[in-house]
Amino acid sequence: MIAEVENQIAGFIIAEAETRPQRAVTGHIITIDVLEPYRRSGIGSLLIRAAEERLAARGAKAIELETARDNDAAIAFWQKHGYRTRGVYEHYYPGGMDAYSMVKSLRSDANKEH
Repeated sequence: MIAEVENQIAGFIIAEAETRPQRAVTGHIITIDVLEPYRRSGIGSLLIRAAEERLAARGAKAIELETARDNDAAIAFWQKHGYRTRGVYEHYYPGGMDAYSMVKSLRSDANKEH
């Protein structure tokens, strides 16, 4: 998905729904980026919510992602949106940098608070 502000691209998110053998559908956020002038404006949060809604509509019960262990801003962003660290992928990124594996469970509409 792409976010636009006044006909200019402000950011994007790439996500997919994965069906794994003998497991529920899982969403995976591959990447997200918001251009510098639009950061801290809520666009990233809007992109996350839209991706989560689309993945839930495709049957995803959880969403997974990876983020660099040294990217404190990204870690705080994901935690703010309900993602929790579940492990570390060693040497995940080029150059040998480790990544956190993070996950968020999606609640069904029946379980959401009103």
